Amino acid sequence: MKVSQDQLQDLLELTAVDQLLARSRRSIDELKNTPILHELSVELRAASAGLLDASTAVEGLETELKRVEADLAVVDQRVKKDNDALKSTSVPSVAQGIQSELNTLAKRKSELEDSSLELMEGIAAAESAVAAAKSVRAEVETRIKAAQAALAAEGAKLASGIELSAADRKQLAERIPHELLELYVNKAKRGTPVGRLSHRECGACHMSITASALQELQNAPMDDLVTCPECSAILVR
Repeated sequence: MKVSQDQLQDLLELTAVDQLLARSRRSIDELKNTPILHELSVELRAASAGLLDASTAVEGLETELKRVEADLAVVDQRVKKDNDALKSTSVPSVAQGIQSELNTLAKRKSELEDSSLELMEGIAAAESAVAAAKSVRAEVETRIKAAQAALAAEGAKLASGIELSAADRKQLAERIPHELLELYVNKAKRGTPVGRLSHRECGACHMSITASALQELQNAPMDDLVTCPECSAILVR
């Protein structure tokens, strides 16, 4: 097949554009599969679990505090009832029994008040833990949004580059004869389709060409289409 130097240069440019397009598409695929968002989602799940645990702890303590307060109310009601009964009785043995019960109730009330104080302190600490857990989750969410924005911007940049390169490729392909373009496409399926011959090296496979093969290439007319004996890529001399 005969080929002009301009056509060979177009093939070289077409190869460069196709390689750029392939790299850009791989980069977009890598963006879609980037581990950053997966890692951040794992952090978010952990932060959400920490927040849930802290919130559950607060709810548990508040439930326990309500129980203690209910018990205190019962004790206070019993104390009031016993005090009223003590005032109205004149029987020493009955008064003694009531007083004994009042002493027991006083001890129980003291225990319940201590428990109430401890629970309120525990709730305060647990609420601080909830606030800290919310802060951690919010920070992870902020990082996720930032990562998503950065990936979206990079993706848009790559997509714009692909669009421009695709337009360049179309113009180049339109300048190349159909038969030559078809040969290029077939060779591209197996590897780099075109390479410049530099000294004894093929620019497509980067293999050194033997002296005898190089001599044959040099002896071929300049408008002959020649290929690399190693990789079959079209050579630009």
